[in-house]
Amino acid sequence: MTCKQIILPVFLFCTVFGLKAQQPAGNWCGNTEVSPWMEWYKVHRHEFIQSRSDEMLYVPVTLQIVGKDDGSNLFAFDKGIQAVCGMNERFAEANIGFYLVPGDPVRYHHNSAWYEHTFPVGAQMIQENNIPDRLNAYVVGDPAGNCGYSWFDAIVLKIGCSSDNNMTWSHEAGHHFSLPHPFSGWENTDWNYAQPAPSTVGDNRLVERMDGSNCENAGDFFCDTPPDYLNDRWQCNNNQQSEQLQHDPNNVAFRSDATLIMGYASDACQSRFTPEQIAAMRANLQSQHASYLQVSELGPGVDDDLHAQLLSPIDSHIVQYNNFELVWNAVPNATVYVVEVFLTPSMSVQNRVFYKTLYNETSISVAQALPNNRTLYWRVRVYNEWDVCNPNNNMQTGIFKTRNISATNELERVVTADLSPNPVSAGLPARLNISSDVTMNAKLHVMDAAGRVCMQQELRIYPGDNQLEIETTSLQAGIYIISVQNEKGMLLKRLAIAE
Repeated sequence: MTCKQIILPVFLFCTVFGLKAQQPAGNWCGNTEVSPWMEWYKVHRHEFIQSRSDEMLYVPVTLQIVGKDDGSNLFAFDKGIQAVCGMNERFAEANIGFYLVPGDPVRYHHNSAWYEHTFPVGAQMIQENNIPDRLNAYVVGDPAGNCGYSWFDAIVLKIGCSSDNNMTWSHEAGHHFSLPHPFSGWENTDWNYAQPAPSTVGDNRLVERMDGSNCENAGDFFCDTPPDYLNDRWQCNNNQQSEQLQHDPNNVAFRSDATLIMGYASDACQSRFTPEQIAAMRANLQSQHASYLQVSELGPGVDDDLHAQLLSPIDSHIVQYNNFELVWNAVPNATVYVVEVFLTPSMSVQNRVFYKTLYNETSISVAQALPNNRTLYWRVRVYNEWDVCNPNNNMQTGIFKTRNISATNELERVVTADLSPNPVSAGLPARLNISSDVTMNAKLHVMDAAGRVCMQQELRIYPGDNQLEIETTSLQAGIYIISVQNEKGMLLKRLAIAE
């Protein structure tokens, strides 16, 4: 976009979208008013000339991931990468792209007060950690009771509102680049929508009319976003409109447009920014946020046809189930490697047993107990800071088997067992789960603390998972030893029965 030689105002303050110190629980967005820049733009917008060029405007981003004091509950780095990719998809029509700052894509903070914060604490978090000349995206557990907000040249996002296909990141980025809600002025306002809307709402804000007569000075100040008074989350109908019928001040009935990313329709309904919204964001980026425009084109990404070559373990190699190393080759231009281990070859997230995102590393030691005596499947997804949307279509799958190589007898090497619940309440059954790679016979003994056999049973163990219920109705409260044994050896488990 190009513009005439006009003097842009210098705003000697941080951009704050009217954040309230107190807001009702369950807010979707903490932004409730119009930014000073937008107030200026609505007066001067006609001095800007829209360019027909396809000039891309690139925005550098650093993820600021916040967890609790003990380092727990951190948002996954690769989920942040995918969220930035989602913004790229939704801002594509605006010719605005986002990339992670090379060499500084993510920073971590262990601070419970920031993880679940009020607005004053959120302001402290931002002011202490913001990095200039880039968009700082903070991901926390609870951003002042909202899904997100935009404040102090940062966007703050809730982990629970950052899943795949969630619009929160794009919505808050829209606020960051000046956009109000299409229902601007109606935030925190209750209204009987069966009645004609008032002429003004909130802090004496004009209410937009269906005839477009005041569209440049009411609502969000855009004439290509129709009136919308709905300030709480809502579902859309088959026509991508609100089911709720509203009435403008002239008593003209209408339904809200559900496709607008800056509205409060459900994520599945939202899809777009309008041309006037796009023009405002580009003008804001080229003026108030001109320091973001550091590159005119992105650096080299990762070739979509390349993948990480897995080196070890592969080809059903046997590893110690609780201590082994995964190794792969570096991929040209890749800096981020996402390592995943699964129980099944379908590699669904529900069956994932190990998950780690690494930066500029090509191996990782796994020092946690993974399922023993199992065939597991692993892969490595790759990205770099410029290329956050790599589809990773051609990933190699590695296959390995877990064993207790350090076991004291052969039975422990081929069979694993666990008890649940443990402790178990007297009278309720305990479940003995046995996993094996082979078919075998064995004997089960239940012994008390003095070594007396209280129960015994012949077992037929099959490949895969086997489950046996151990009745406790005849056993008193106390500690018992469960043994499974045959000619290969013995496996012992401790069972506590509570009164």
